[in-house]
Amino acid sequence: MNFIQRNYFVLLLSTLLTLMMYKPIMELSFPYFIISIAYLFLFHYSIFSLSLYLKKITIVFLPFLIFICTICAYLFNFLNIKISDNLLFLLLETTQGESGEALTSKFIASIFLACIFALLTYIGIRKSTPQRPLIPILLLVLLIPVNVALAKWDKHPIARELRPAIATKYAFPFCVIDSLANFSIRWVQYKTRPEPKSSALLASEQISPQNNEPLTLVFVIGESARADHFQLNGYTRETTPRLMREPNVISFGAIRSFAALTRISVPVMLTPATSDEPEIVTNSFIDLFVKHGFSTAWISANSKVAYSSDMPTTRIMGNAQRTFFRNDFTTADYSTFKDEMMLPVLQEVLSTSCGNRVIIIHTRGSHFNYSTKYAKKYRKFTPDNCNEFDNLEKIVNAYDNSILATDGFLADIIAMLKEQNALVIYSSDHGESLGEEGIFMHGNAKRPEQRNVPFIIWYSDKYKENSPNAIAALEKHVGSELSHDVLFPWTINLGGIILPDSDLPALLEK
Repeated sequence: MNFIQRNYFVLLLSTLLTLMMYKPIMELSFPYFIISIAYLFLFHYSIFSLSLYLKKITIVFLPFLIFICTICAYLFNFLNIKISDNLLFLLLETTQGESGEALTSKFIASIFLACIFALLTYIGIRKSTPQRPLIPILLLVLLIPVNVALAKWDKHPIARELRPAIATKYAFPFCVIDSLANFSIRWVQYKTRPEPKSSALLASEQISPQNNEPLTLVFVIGESARADHFQLNGYTRETTPRLMREPNVISFGAIRSFAALTRISVPVMLTPATSDEPEIVTNSFIDLFVKHGFSTAWISANSKVAYSSDMPTTRIMGNAQRTFFRNDFTTADYSTFKDEMMLPVLQEVLSTSCGNRVIIIHTRGSHFNYSTKYAKKYRKFTPDNCNEFDNLEKIVNAYDNSILATDGFLADIIAMLKEQNALVIYSSDHGESLGEEGIFMHGNAKRPEQRNVPFIIWYSDKYKENSPNAIAALEKHVGSELSHDVLFPWTINLGGIILPDSDLPALLEK
């Protein structure tokens, strides 16, 4: 009893961290279930007992670590969102509006619990005194080799069973510490990397000058749209009825996104970076189009916040001649903004510019909370109030309504351009999990529904008359396995520009 009284803080903390691995532990069969609980508890007990010998350091860092772990444990156990440095980047770069929509009642409860646990940890450290280190050291001598063995022989049936629950790569708080370390390294690398060079420096040629018929090319960046929820791609629900009626629409089905996060995918979509060479060394195709006489504009559903110039997407924008962020053209906040609010801005750009032009539109698309992304006229599938993740029917209904709104948005853009020599190119940055195997939202690059995104191109009759070879080349690739790698070279090719010295997967040759 004296032992328990002297060590109550460490025992309680060890129990808390063990319970944070609830989901993988509960998936284990007997006797692995018992083994994993015992291993995690004893490992945590040993680490935290010894950490009290560094009390001045522990009292500063451990409460913060417990706070982060509690929130991450909610994301991991309830939404199946894996803890990684990318998740930390996502949390850091999330705007106030985005974070507000993600604040479900359970998430708020996790923040409240995180504050309580962090406070109790601080109090516990202050009131605790280090015990004799012999037992914790002996336990670590016995337990650490087990983790090493599981990593070394990770293909063994026992290792495959136990590793997801007890390996330090996955277990709290070690997965958070590892993610924080990787995040810190990548943050320094990101802050110290050179600015991307201009795409105008690429060796390029214009193969089809639009002297008589100025070209309008609109590139629409979708958000969280998965290909298998588009009626165009065989989905049984009517989510793209207007695009289905358009005769000049080509859908390439599902193509593979570069990543499952916006901050990683969008820069690759617009630059020469590829899956094989992912480093962003050149900015978007905007500068390249400017080099060849195009006027350029960027219209974004996102607000131009103070740090936006250092965000991954804005770093590669290049010298867009006109930029319109949400707070430039509307007073609508994040929760009330709809993509269709960008249509008047597009109309204004079209009416005040002439000659060849490229317009990029960065949408809100199907980002959670899905039910806030569409107007009432698109509320076709009900019930659709998906403020929580506990009702799959509501989640899918709201998500499909957001795709229906995307269909309307694209169709309205097409209607503006039908009489012109014009193209509309659409693809999404990544997909979305809607409860498959208990997984929600995005950020997990291993999930196919988060990587399989739509790729749709519409062309006007005049464009087909002027560039029949381009349309023929597009039609040849229907049914091919494609990825985000084709977006940069195909877009500039469709705009009449080629890179003669490039190894990128070109659509057209000289």
